[in-house]
Amino acid sequence: MKRFNRTLSLLFSALTACGSALPAEPAAAPSYFETVTVTATGSATDAFDVAPGVSVISADEIARRMPDNAADLLREEVGVDVNGVGPNQPRPIIRGQRGLRVLLLDDGLRLNNPRRQTDFGEITSLVDVGDIEALEIVRGPASVLYGSDAIGGVLNFVERRLTFGGGGRVAGRAGIGYGTAGDSLTSQLGLSGSTERFAFDLGGSFRSGNAYDAPAGRFGDIRLAGDTLVGDTGLGDSSTHARLGVALGPHRRLTLRVNRYRAQQTGFGLVDPKLYAEDDSQRVRILYPYQRFDRLTVGYEAEELRTTLADTFEIKTWLQKNERELANDIDINIGPIFPFAPDSFVAANTLNYTDLDTRGARLQASKVIGARQLWTYGFELTEDDSFNTDQSSTTTTLNFPGPPFSIVDVAEDDTANTPNATQRTAGLFAQSTIRAHDRLQVSVGARFQRVDLEAEPTPGWEIESLEFNDRELVGAASFVYTLRSDLRLVGSYGTAFRSPNIVERLFNGITPEGFGYQVLNTDLTSERGVNYDAGLKFRRGNAFAEAMIFRNDIRDGIIQVYLGPDEIAELSPETQDEIDRSGVEFVVQQRNVDRLRYEGLELSGGYRWPNGLSLTANWTSIDGEREGGTPVPIQDSVSDKIVLAARYQPTTRPYWIEYRARRNGSAPTEFDPNAPPPAIGKTLPSFAVHSIGAGVRTNPGSRLRQELAASIENLTDELYAEFSNAQFFRPEPGRRATVSYRIWF
Repeated sequence: MKRFNRTLSLLFSALTACGSALPAEPAAAPSYFETVTVTATGSATDAFDVAPGVSVISADEIARRMPDNAADLLREEVGVDVNGVGPNQPRPIIRGQRGLRVLLLDDGLRLNNPRRQTDFGEITSLVDVGDIEALEIVRGPASVLYGSDAIGGVLNFVERRLTFGGGGRVAGRAGIGYGTAGDSLTSQLGLSGSTERFAFDLGGSFRSGNAYDAPAGRFGDIRLAGDTLVGDTGLGDSSTHARLGVALGPHRRLTLRVNRYRAQQTGFGLVDPKLYAEDDSQRVRILYPYQRFDRLTVGYEAEELRTTLADTFEIKTWLQKNERELANDIDINIGPIFPFAPDSFVAANTLNYTDLDTRGARLQASKVIGARQLWTYGFELTEDDSFNTDQSSTTTTLNFPGPPFSIVDVAEDDTANTPNATQRTAGLFAQSTIRAHDRLQVSVGARFQRVDLEAEPTPGWEIESLEFNDRELVGAASFVYTLRSDLRLVGSYGTAFRSPNIVERLFNGITPEGFGYQVLNTDLTSERGVNYDAGLKFRRGNAFAEAMIFRNDIRDGIIQVYLGPDEIAELSPETQDEIDRSGVEFVVQQRNVDRLRYEGLELSGGYRWPNGLSLTANWTSIDGEREGGTPVPIQDSVSDKIVLAARYQPTTRPYWIEYRARRNGSAPTEFDPNAPPPAIGKTLPSFAVHSIGAGVRTNPGSRLRQELAASIENLTDELYAEFSNAQFFRPEPGRRATVSYRIWF
């Protein structure tokens, strides 16, 4: 923390001196690095003129990178990390916050699932990255506009807008891609058309692939002697969509959107512990046998209303259904039950089925008052109905050196680990952006939200006391000060919250990773965050630079606490018996702690020469701790990351080539005192990943055009795991090549 405080003081001193010395300049020319954000402010705004740290990844950049899913695009972004492996399971980590502390949005509408585990959150694969206009990452809280879960950051998939006109022309697109990691194959198809009054866009993507291999090598205390299969990282899935639009007037439109996602037999990744661990007594396999996701969205938007209450108005309503199965296959060698006896074993197999139905509505309006004030306001309503079943079979085999030699006990249970439940939210928000001075823009906003969670009748559950009510009021204020036309001083302060979800409040049983048993805690309260940001943003036609410092304090932070022997002894006899039968390694409970503190520094910049060569770089440093206690598990996320990239893309030639490198610095593995040590050792080791890519387009800008692209990732064939995947060891693929072909007609 001393290092951070010194950095904070130096940066503020530099900013103050800079602000007093620099004269005003005329408006800056358009920049090659210019991006527009919708997520940060609620309306389209130049990212250079907003206070939060924002990253925008365009559709062209997405096509060049050929990601398996949206999370793959985040590995090299400043302030961002990734959790999970394979083409289906990766999820974002923003400024050390992961899982349900990061809000996923699909065109501004919530994707977060209140039936997900805390650290996992919703998967990004629900949205086809080949069908979006941009991917926006807001680094830092955004609860004023988006409510619960936006306590760490927001990831928004901005959909491709329907365009009207074109005289009834119909256009098509198609693509195919192949990757050597797991022999993956991706295909895409799309068709769009429009008239003056009607527009449509239809499309879909289809993926298939096998589990990939990790390369030989050493990573911390783990050593793999040869190429090693990372099980359950294959995938078969499909995404389809249909968008229809009707123009009701010059600035009025009605839209209908249908999204459908299907996935088969995806998993969390598994390397046989016998291949790398001295203690190979546990084998845990976590699978999603299938997942089905459907969403219907109806929207109406109007612009240039010029009424007393609004200049723009938008309302969206949606119906959503998410069905999935989660299976655990756990084998544990519990050792001899007395000296000289053979080893005994516990095998636990569980299957959870969850059906979550969601209904929601979001209204947002804006009004310009005078020439210097913009109001954005609205409300949001959601209702989530969760129905689930659980089936478990635990087989305990006790072995003896003599008769009876073996005793086998089979215990079966069909009581749900979480009762059926309904969660309802209602939120009101308002935000005002004021041009207080020719150089100074100020934004202030507030939100009131109500969250009600109620358990529904479920076999085997007493639900009379399982009803919870949260009331939250949050606010935010920020400023953008123009030091020069190409330089902004920015700062923000905001409060945020995250209500405990269904799993955190109501789960009781074996945890999804299989090693532990979670005990119900009915006393949880909402997490409440206080965030400070300050920085400089510089941008000219051929260059940009950004420096941001932040501190995010989360009071009553919900973390998984490992119970010691004395606490376990205080549990009910029935619970202790169930824990003994399951053979788990530890017992946990979701609890509120006093404060979690995350601090960091983000630096990024880039320059483009007239010949088409561009260089970009970013550096991230994050530190986190539980104030007054043992460190929080921030150490399994990136704490120090540097990224370098060079691209040559001449303006007069239809091709590009690039090189990218990323290095994650080492970090200690610090845990709750009762947590088991990881096989990787006391340090998460540093690693560096290098990649190259190239592509060419024919007939750019014409109706009939083609593109061929290729890349090689992990060029040095290094064994590594993203830090959040290192303790439950799930390494990334070795050297792998990807090639894609696309055509527009």
